[in-house]
Amino acid sequence: MNATLIPLRRKPIPRRQTLIPLRETAPLPRYATRVLGAALAAAAYLTCLPWDLRNRAETAGSIDETSPVTATGATALVLALLSLSAYFGLRDRLPWTLVLVAAPPSALMFVSFDSHPTQDANVWPLTWAFVTLVMGVGVLVTAGVARRFRTVED
Repeated sequence: MNATLIPLRRKPIPRRQTLIPLRETAPLPRYATRVLGAALAAAAYLTCLPWDLRNRAETAGSIDETSPVTATGATALVLALLSLSAYFGLRDRLPWTLVLVAAPPSALMFVSFDSHPTQDANVWPLTWAFVTLVMGVGVLVTAGVARRFRTVED
């Protein structure tokens, strides 16, 4: 007898519903996910960094200043923003990822710096611009790397 091999047909592996691209979802869940992501980025900033970011003298009359920002808080903020940018890098377009993850902490930092009636020094706009640039580049790079791990289905 001449036996012929019949190739087995595999069922397509279903995609996880949580990681489908946002542009393929209905408008309400799409924008709810985006609002939640922006809220999480803002909450991470408010939780990890103090509101008053100005340096303070250690003691009265001292010329040594100390910052209320701790290494633990800054590390936690970086990890939270990198996690959010990787998630939205998998699910959304890069401009949306930048707006959702980097813009809320940047806006809160600007308001924090600008809300002080007397400025310690006039370098806060430069500090804000530098931190915003670093944050934006970090979000874009992380989202771009995460996009490489997306699966493309026909």
